[in-house]
Amino acid sequence: MKPSPCIAIIGSGGKTTAMLTLAKACQHQRVFVTTTTHIYPITEARELLVNPDPEQLQDALSRPGIVCAGMAAKEGKLSGLPEDLFSLGRSRADITLCEADGSRQHPLKLHRTGEPVIPAGCNLCLIVLGLSALGQPVSQAVHRWQLCPAWTEETSVSAEVLLFCAREALQVSGLPPENCLVLFNQAEGAAQLAAAREVAQQLQQEGLSCRIGSLKEDAFFLAPWVLGHLHSS
Repeated sequence: MKPSPCIAIIGSGGKTTAMLTLAKACQHQRVFVTTTTHIYPITEARELLVNPDPEQLQDALSRPGIVCAGMAAKEGKLSGLPEDLFSLGRSRADITLCEADGSRQHPLKLHRTGEPVIPAGCNLCLIVLGLSALGQPVSQAVHRWQLCPAWTEETSVSAEVLLFCAREALQVSGLPPENCLVLFNQAEGAAQLAAAREVAQQLQQEGLSCRIGSLKEDAFFLAPWVLGHLHSS
């Protein structure tokens, strides 16, 4: 069977919220929610499968609703399914949503070698950036900040740092700009909006579609934007 369209979600500052928002918008279909790294279980799912066998996964995805599946991991998290089960889930679902990296609760991040883990044949990559990082030292706000040699512990997160993180995420995704979307989340103040607009303008000139908003305050914009790009890709 043909695999379902797949959206990988990477970055920091709202990945899980974005994934859940998209899953709920599609819950009239068969929605397969999983990870290639680690996530906390999606408790809002119709079915939560831990260490599923093929029959369980196929049965769960035989009817509409959100199915969250993964392997048992430390701290109550789920890790990625074996490749054969991931492929089976994609073939049975109408849409697959996959959280593809971790950020240790930081609003921004850089990626070490081997990250993110984008599924083969992924249609779209949603890059999430948390604007709450602005004004904070990179040592507090950026996961693995040491990967940028130009920064020190006290380098303040500015529009320039935000732009660097966005471009770095695009590069490591391995996908062309037309298959990537950039979400500036946590836009809850004038200074945050101004910085995000400055960076978004530059990224749009580079062929990236960007949105600025707050999933906490109003997530209505997310699904039409992302799913619209998915259906046109």
